[in-house]
Amino acid sequence: MKKEIIKKILVVSLTNIGDVVLTFPTIDILIRDFPEAEISVVVGPRAESVICANPRFKKIYVYNKKDSILKQGAWVLELIKQRFDLLIDLRNTALPVLISPKYHTSIFKTRSDGMHMKDKHLKCLSSVYEFEPVEAPKKSLFISDEDKSCVVDLRYDEIGDDDYVVVAPSSASDSKRWSNEGFAKVADHVVNNCNMKVVFVGDHKDREAAREIAKIMEHDLVNLCGRTNLVQLAELLLHCRFAVVNDSAPMHLASYMDIPVLALFGPTQVEKYGPWGKNGYSLRNNRSCEKCNNSKLKTEHNCMMGISSEDVIKCLQENLIKY
Repeated sequence: MKKEIIKKILVVSLTNIGDVVLTFPTIDILIRDFPEAEISVVVGPRAESVICANPRFKKIYVYNKKDSILKQGAWVLELIKQRFDLLIDLRNTALPVLISPKYHTSIFKTRSDGMHMKDKHLKCLSSVYEFEPVEAPKKSLFISDEDKSCVVDLRYDEIGDDDYVVVAPSSASDSKRWSNEGFAKVADHVVNNCNMKVVFVGDHKDREAAREIAKIMEHDLVNLCGRTNLVQLAELLLHCRFAVVNDSAPMHLASYMDIPVLALFGPTQVEKYGPWGKNGYSLRNNRSCEKCNNSKLKTEHNCMMGISSEDVIKCLQENLIKY
């Protein structure tokens, strides 16, 4: 590939927020290696908010699979008109055939063999050109001065000058959620033994879960669920001591930003989706139910319920409380 002729790049990312964050290291390399090129990104509707304000991206194309055939056709025509020089398709769609860029990744899936998804995306990029395998500056996530200011105000009003730990008790699927009782015991331990506040984060739907956990706790928690957008959540994570999370978007944001994090895993594969930062740790109880991801089970998800608060506290004491 002749890098000097690459002026317009399209990256086809994924749908879920966490999955899109897993593509950030790949996009960072493109930003580093093609500093003068226009870079546009395709994402699903749910993930648009995490990248839409980034001035480094020329345009964000939102793909909604629920759109009519006519609307999808018009969407593809718009991409054809752009005449992209390079297409990095991390979804393995038909777009390389439909929009005919000068260079593109394969339409066939990259063989992963248990490889972490972050590394799978990088491997996909390496099929097009050979890049320097050194971590690029983190440019995919942009935090505006306005968002930073909002978080400063929020911290001043709700946290003060205290050190704090972030807890994200939610996940996209019930099968990936640890128990309220477990989170309550761990949060109380942090307050009792670490002299830090515990800040619960999530969207507005998670506020009630945080309230239920607060009822069980001996100490107060700071409930910020529904009070930040995704980018502000990232800024809040940047200033915490460490985070305790389920398999969720906050876990991937923490990994991307090298925030110390402990992730609690059930049915998904840690090897493919676990924390990838140098300060990332994970706990799981039962590998036998891996991949079930069945939120409609009538019985408890033993893979999550089998993680004890004692195991979580031990991992925190051995690995994260030092930060």
